Amino acid sequence: MSETVAQEGVGRKVSLREELTARRKAMTPEIIDERGLKVQSRFLATPYYNKARTVALYAPIRGEVPTRDILIAALQDEKIVCYPLSHVHGRILAFRAIKSEAELEPGRLGVREPTNSADLIAVDQIDLFVVPGLGFSPDGKRLGRGGGYYDATLKAASARSRRVGLAFNDQIVDTIPTNSDDVDMDLVVTESQTLRGLYRDWDFLDT
Repeated sequence: MSETVAQEGVGRKVSLREELTARRKAMTPEIIDERGLKVQSRFLATPYYNKARTVALYAPIRGEVPTRDILIAALQDEKIVCYPLSHVHGRILAFRAIKSEAELEPGRLGVREPTNSADLIAVDQIDLFVVPGLGFSPDGKRLGRGGGYYDATLKAASARSRRVGLAFNDQIVDTIPTNSDDVDMDLVVTESQTLRGLYRDWDFLDT
């Protein structure tokens, strides 16, 4: 890839982030909750969720799709549910498992995360990563906030792990510029559609 093309991709990402951030800010809490219920319900019907034993969720911030219904369902289904921690060594996220919502407390960045008493879960033990994002494309490309932590973490995960992006319809764009550091989703789930990205097998078999 030429330097000019790479710079154009970076510039496009910056403008897309600004556009998608503005879209998200325009959504009221009521709309987020209403549409969020539909996204979560659609996600819970996917074979990826049904087959997964260990699920990594995120605690939503700044207009991200809620995940509380997924947490409640996963705990009832006796899955191991873990969340990322704000303290990061390098670029790979660390995760701790919780057994109830009460074990999530505001961390140093204001994002809810498991208490230190919760069990650490190795990244390579996670079957399914539920991933937030500013935007997604129909073919599974993802635009994050720019830190690259999820991309690095997903690359460090087991080859048998899968990833599903949660988004509102407003966050779906035709194309997202990517580079070799970016990681695609297996599915992108919105309130009205389930978009196939990589759509790899959901048996989570060791490969």
